[in-house]
Amino acid sequence: RGSTNDWSGDKTFYDKALDLGERLFHAFDNNVLPSSSVNLHTGAAVSRGSTNIAEAGTLQVEFRFLAEVTGQKKFKEKSERAFEALRNLNPDNGLFPYLVSSGATSFRNAVVTFGAMGDSFYEYMLKLWLQGGKKETVYREMWDKSMNGIHDELLKQSNPHGLWYIAETNRGSINPKFDHLVCFMGGALALGAYTDPKGLDSSRAQRDLKTAKALTYTCYQMYARAKTGISPEMVRFTGSNDFHGTPNYYILRPETVESLFILNYLTGDPIYREWGWEIFQSIEKYCKTEIAYASLTNVDEPGSVEDRMESFFLAETLKYLYLLFDPDTEVDILNKHVFNTEAHPTRIFPVPVVKA
Repeated sequence: RGSTNDWSGDKTFYDKALDLGERLFHAFDNNVLPSSSVNLHTGAAVSRGSTNIAEAGTLQVEFRFLAEVTGQKKFKEKSERAFEALRNLNPDNGLFPYLVSSGATSFRNAVVTFGAMGDSFYEYMLKLWLQGGKKETVYREMWDKSMNGIHDELLKQSNPHGLWYIAETNRGSINPKFDHLVCFMGGALALGAYTDPKGLDSSRAQRDLKTAKALTYTCYQMYARAKTGISPEMVRFTGSNDFHGTPNYYILRPETVESLFILNYLTGDPIYREWGWEIFQSIEKYCKTEIAYASLTNVDEPGSVEDRMESFFLAETLKYLYLLFDPDTEVDILNKHVFNTEAHPTRIFPVPVVKA
């Protein structure tokens, strides 16, 4: 709602954003890391004793923006404190096991993933730095350390065509599993390269941009090789034909088209629009129904529709596809705007306080 107010200028959305923010903010009542759920009516927060890094580290863009437009610093300070607590766990390679204690005193497992339960924590390392006008170097340093960790330990190639992917690891043991969720990393790495303090021509930025393009090509192949032209939820890079879908369902996820939008925006290469158009046509052909868009239970079985449309399909998938083909967009991801993890664009600081 904060993003809606920012773009529309309608104070109704400002009022609703503040109301919702106040209610959600009770998540910080019990521990340094936010509780996993909050009763929006009573304010009661529920903590499980542990949480994951994505859950704890993907509130900061939103609460910092709310603090900026309301002038209420508490939203910024408590949400940043949670991110700082995660940072203080400080793994040597910049790669954080995804499960942590609710007090942020220790990791509760050893699984490192850029998919579910890990993904957006890494995304917000970069985006917090961008949101703050590139002044809070601690966030950029976290990002660069983690990207070095990916290249040193997690970046792998498939057999036989050498498709690049980011593997998972558990106590040093590689798991060749790749969630569709990880496809956001193509766009994130490209954005990090184009904003690198060392410059786009630096070896680090060029390394990250090369990996961004390679990962996005892999994600495109996940669509192109399915009988419906639509990617499965997850693939495993095993066997003699690069990868296979397991599980093979599709729930209208946005991460690949997110990266296509960012790479097209930054590089101007029309191939990303071509791939995006192919994906959109497949969604139209196999997911569109008379009243909405359906998920698929098996991307290799045309007609296997499921009565399910996630909210992120409208908020993210269609939005990124629209922006991919909009040559006159006012969105400026290099100078003016930061997308939160649900594809809501907010302005880079400073942002004027809205008068109550």
